[in-house]
Amino acid sequence: MKRLWLATAAILVASCVSQPVPSPEPEKPVQRTEEYKVPIVIKETVSFADGVVERVVEHSYDDGYARLLSTVARKPSSPDPVERVDYEYSGGELAAKSTFGADGALSSRSEYAYGSGGALARETIKDGVGGVQSVSEWRWSDGRKASWRVLSAAGLVLARTDYSYKGDVPAAASMYDGAGALQGRLEYGYENGIVLSRIEYFDATGVRDGWIDYVHANGRLTQESAYRADGRLERRLSYEYSPDGALIKRILADATGKTREIVGYDYAYRTETRIVTSE
Repeated sequence: MKRLWLATAAILVASCVSQPVPSPEPEKPVQRTEEYKVPIVIKETVSFADGVVERVVEHSYDDGYARLLSTVARKPSSPDPVERVDYEYSGGELAAKSTFGADGALSSRSEYAYGSGGALARETIKDGVGGVQSVSEWRWSDGRKASWRVLSAAGLVLARTDYSYKGDVPAAASMYDGAGALQGRLEYGYENGIVLSRIEYFDATGVRDGWIDYVHANGRLTQESAYRADGRLERRLSYEYSPDGALIKRILADATGKTREIVGYDYAYRTETRIVTSE
C-alpha cells in the first residue's frame, strides 16, 4: 500500500513537473483620447522697419475655425478694404477663390478641380467679367506631383514644370517653355535627407543662377537667405515662434542686413482630438 501511494505520488509529481508553466499574457496597449490646440492665423500686420503699419490683413473662418471664409486687407488710414478674398467650398474641398478690389468689384476668380484621389488637378483663373486668363493643370504619380502645366485661354501650353524625386522628397524641378525648350532647373538639397536645406537655381545652359539656404532649429524654419549667382546675399527672411510653435513674426532684411518689412501674426486656436497609444 505504501509503495502504491509512493508510486502515485511520483506520478503526480512527474505530471506537475512536465506541465508547462503558462506565460503571462502580454499587456494590451492602452489607448486614450486627448485634446490639443491648433493655432489658426486670424490677423497679419505688415509694418515697415520703423514700426509704421503698412497694412493689416484679417482672416475670417467658420465656427470652429475649420474653413477659411475670407481675408480682408486694409490700410490703417482707411476703414475700407483695399482687397477682399472670398473662399468657397464643395465636398470639403476649396472650390473657388474670388478677389475683389478697393471699389468692391470682382477683379479675378480662381476655380479648382480635383482628381479621384483628392489631389488638385486644375486651377482656372478668370478675370472680373468671367473671361478665362489661364489654366494650370497638375499631374500626380503615386501621390506625388509629377508635372505642372500652364495653358492660355485658348488651350495652348505656355509653360511646363516636371518634378523628379529621390525617395519621398523632391530632387529637382525642370522648367520648359510652351515649345518644350528647357528654361531652367531647380535642385533641392536636404539635411539628413529629410529637412530642406537649399534650393539651387540653374539656367537653360546649366549655369548656377543663385540659391536659397534654409536654416532650421527644433524642427522649425528659422531663416532663409537668397543669394545671387555671384554669391552675394540678396535678401534674408527670419522667423520667430511662440512657445507652442506658432509663427509670430517674419522679418525681411536686405543685403546689408537692414530690416525692410516686419509681419506679425495673431492667432485663435482650434481644438482637435487624437488617439494616443501607450504600452
